[in-house]
Amino acid sequence: MLDDDKLEAEVRDLLMDICEAMSRRNYEIVSVGALMRLVGVGEERAATHDDEFFALDEDFHKMLAARTQDRQEKDNNKKAPRQSPDGVTLH
Repeated sequence: MLDDDKLEAEVRDLLMDICEAMSRRNYEIVSVGALMRLVGVGEERAATHDDEFFALDEDFHKMLAARTQDRQEKDNNKKAPRQSPDGVTLH
């Protein structure tokens, strides 16, 4: 089970992925209520946010670029997987 901080980070990342896909398909704004429904928020609670919108504008694209850079830096900092020496068989 994810702790609250980890869950929040995962949901935020999912929402960014959804918005990125919508941006690639030329959407310029996204309904906050609709996004909430996509991630499982109940209809009653999501409906209170139907008149709020998130712009997929230059600021959003800067956020995407920063996220991509962060991911690349994390990937570069990962240690290479350990390999068995030549001639060794693991059972």
